[in-house]
Amino acid sequence: MEGALTAREEFLFPDQPLAPLPGSLRLPTARNGRPGIQLLLRTAAPEAVLTLSGEGFRPEWFQMLPVPVEYNTGDGTEQGGAMVLEDRPAHCPPYAVRLAPFRVYDCLRPAPDGRVPGGDGVAAAYICLVPQEGLPAGEYRLSLHAQCGRERYDCVITVRVYDVEIPQDAFPVTNWFSLDAIRRCHRVEDGTPAYYAMVGRYAALMRRVHQTMFYIELDGRCLASRAPCRFDFSYLRPLISCFFAQGFQTLEIGPLLSRGFLPDGMPDMYTAVFRCAAAPDVPVDTAEGYALLAAFVRELAGFLRDNGWAGRTVFHIHDEPDVHCPDERTLASRQRQYLLAAGLLRRYLPGARVIEAVKTPSFRGGVDIWVPVTDSYEERKADFDRLAALGEEVWTYVCCTPEGRWLNRFLDSPLLRGRLLFWGCAANRLGGFLHWGFNQFPPGMDPFRGTSCPNHTGIGTDFPCGDAFLAYPGTDGPWPGMRLEAARRGAEDAALLRLLRQRDEAAHDRLAARVFTDNATYDDDPGRFERVFEELLRLLEKTGAARPAG
Repeated sequence: MEGALTAREEFLFPDQPLAPLPGSLRLPTARNGRPGIQLLLRTAAPEAVLTLSGEGFRPEWFQMLPVPVEYNTGDGTEQGGAMVLEDRPAHCPPYAVRLAPFRVYDCLRPAPDGRVPGGDGVAAAYICLVPQEGLPAGEYRLSLHAQCGRERYDCVITVRVYDVEIPQDAFPVTNWFSLDAIRRCHRVEDGTPAYYAMVGRYAALMRRVHQTMFYIELDGRCLASRAPCRFDFSYLRPLISCFFAQGFQTLEIGPLLSRGFLPDGMPDMYTAVFRCAAAPDVPVDTAEGYALLAAFVRELAGFLRDNGWAGRTVFHIHDEPDVHCPDERTLASRQRQYLLAAGLLRRYLPGARVIEAVKTPSFRGGVDIWVPVTDSYEERKADFDRLAALGEEVWTYVCCTPEGRWLNRFLDSPLLRGRLLFWGCAANRLGGFLHWGFNQFPPGMDPFRGTSCPNHTGIGTDFPCGDAFLAYPGTDGPWPGMRLEAARRGAEDAALLRLLRQRDEAAHDRLAARVFTDNATYDDDPGRFERVFEELLRLLEKTGAARPAG
């Protein structure tokens, strides 16, 4: 039977050449790892019926759905804000996996009974192998069967389980999500049981990929009165409880400050004047603005303490405060207002920690967890490493940038790059990873029809394809994507690499260097990476066995 079969971190495409399928497949994993297999089957049958037999694992079945990639991403140089190449180039950019437009299998629609519909002559399946609790190390032989009408495909899968346990929640990860998109895409009304049930499904999917933190964004709804100034955060209690119930460790909340808005409704991206986020018409360094901000922070601190969450919360004061900053005078003005807000926060909630996406170390004394975008980290590596040496935390993030050859999660990039981002975190001793786009669908966007997100900042072109999301709004809840699965495995890799570094730092550095030099220099060959990953498991098994019991 013809098709395609891979357990490597690589994209498959609806129009790719198909060949006779192999009769066997081998893959390595940790005892609690969940490897995945992509399978394309050439068939005219209406569906493929998949079964798996053997000991040690149960399958999670998915139908792989292709999504459109309208544009290639820009090359990362100054292009007047051209994050996507709206004028189609003559040739595929050297950093892209294909010349757009094309379609790629990214969306994973659950198929719990193993019945995967066919379409256009192909049935496309993704199988995630879930190990039984306490699975011993060893070699397991599984039989995968696919019945397509009268045709049948059989494959022997050999899973080499190493005596290695992936530490759970050992590497902090956050990915910002849109509650508005959840309401719109699933037609649930804020505050209803159906709404909280749907939010719970999103939270469960985030936890599947080892997300440890969740960001609740504050806005004007918490301002109950200006005269007298009074705030009410009680409407957030059931929402926050929903995430903690799913096992999240930390609440991110904020922002405390806002850029404000231009007369046309666009955010004032280049402003020198920050405003209170709960009242974005009032400059924060006026007497009225200071009073508003002080009451805002004081009552927020009280709300968190009353619910027992103060010690489990980190705060955003203002996202990217040193980005879109036209001159030093603007930067100095922003610094003054930012530090004012940080001082108020620590007055009313001693010990509070601030996490912020930044470009530079300019906001010293205000930030506790620094999160530079990857290219900014590389550019100012010595400065950020110096902060880490002082005991401050340094993470990293990606969003619509960096582009071109830089590691990112775009749909026109090789799939492996989204996993290699986490190897970069490990190699650079970074403390965590942030992404902005779990399901950031603005009104009117349908990711099954177009994956380039409209840019409502007023700056540049639309965002790169897939930049704004890693999950899809399915008919019954969120559906994961292949890029989300790559992120899951990347977070697992980061936890395993941290474990190896604790046991043998030199071995850790040698291994990471085989695939990662910096965020623009790396080896993204899926076959070579597969061998390096198995070597990671071998080293951990060896160093674990070498340690004395207890």
